Amino acid sequence: MRSRSAGALDVGYTGDLSFLSVYAAGAPIKAIGGTRSDAKTQAILVRQDSPSKSAADLKSKRLAGTRGGWGQFLIDATLEKAQIKLEDATFAPLGPVDAKIALVAGSIDAWAVWEPYVSFATLKDKARVIADGEGLTPTITFIVASDNAIATKRAAVQDLVQRLNKARLWSLDHLGEYARSTAELTKLPEDVLLSAYTAQRTGPIVIDEKLVKEVQEASDRSTRYGILPKKLDVSKTVDRSFTAAAAGSN
Repeated sequence: MRSRSAGALDVGYTGDLSFLSVYAAGAPIKAIGGTRSDAKTQAILVRQDSPSKSAADLKSKRLAGTRGGWGQFLIDATLEKAQIKLEDATFAPLGPVDAKIALVAGSIDAWAVWEPYVSFATLKDKARVIADGEGLTPTITFIVASDNAIATKRAAVQDLVQRLNKARLWSLDHLGEYARSTAELTKLPEDVLLSAYTAQRTGPIVIDEKLVKEVQEASDRSTRYGILPKKLDVSKTVDRSFTAAAAGSN
């Protein structure tokens, strides 16, 4: 979902930091639900023949990831944890397709990305994980609705949130079937998807005070890193009523 098309859709999916970037740009939207995946499934990858063994080896390296989202955040947070100054590495703003090609070709040293790209790169391209998002990133994908849809289509939006939550819970108990059906739709290898889904264990979230606090911490770090243009009050970016109602209906 991009700011230039904000309002063109009633409901959409987007990563937590991408959502905050669009919100900060003035889009009339709110996060109304979503899912959480295991933070370790956001990872920094290197080629199999790379001399880099850990995050400490990323100094002076060329690191690729999505600008304004999980990729850039994971790079910055990993460098900070390793006590490497952000300016002591080069950030290459590349989407997943271009970054995959660049890593295989050797024109970048490392790539920060999420599933199923992590599983594809490790299973098919023999890439190695040298760092991950555990303890660094919320790893939340938000269901986002326009303010207009929230105001005028509440019943339909609430029904959609509940259906999505039920489908996600079903998938957790049927990972093989979920991988097979998704492989048919996406044409991605079934073994890659099964690996990704098994690692992610993606489940629905409730937007509560604890989650808002967690995302607020990530938002503040993003502002400090220069990913977000200004400090945000995350409590104003969410509508808690939809997941509260969904939880009460189960």
